[in-house]
Amino acid sequence: MDRKDRILRVLLLSLVMAGSFILSSCEQYSWAKEEVPEDLIVSYSENIYPFCHGCHGSWSIDKTYDNLYANVDTVTPSSSNVLKIHSSNPAFGSAMIMVDTVLVSAPDMIMLWASQGAQYN
Repeated sequence: MDRKDRILRVLLLSLVMAGSFILSSCEQYSWAKEEVPEDLIVSYSENIYPFCHGCHGSWSIDKTYDNLYANVDTVTPSSSNVLKIHSSNPAFGSAMIMVDTVLVSAPDMIMLWASQGAQYN
């Protein structure tokens, strides 16, 4: 029985060492945030409303726009109330939306739209 225990320990030690070598050899990726082009046009009806409708499904397109417009700052988009209101919602901060051919986070999309005048387009 002593010999069987020794063989089992050696086998387990070998498996642990092999596993640690395999796991340590995995590549680590550092994802850089994609820069949003300045000339990217954000459309309220095509980009923002479909995203907002996911949470505010009972609101019409007009009501959604009115509430959103009332809470965005077109002069300093990063200080918009909508960003503060939704900051506690992790789905808002981590959501990525395709605008044209660029993947943009929801907060960045709202700020870009606000910087473009927050038009009902």
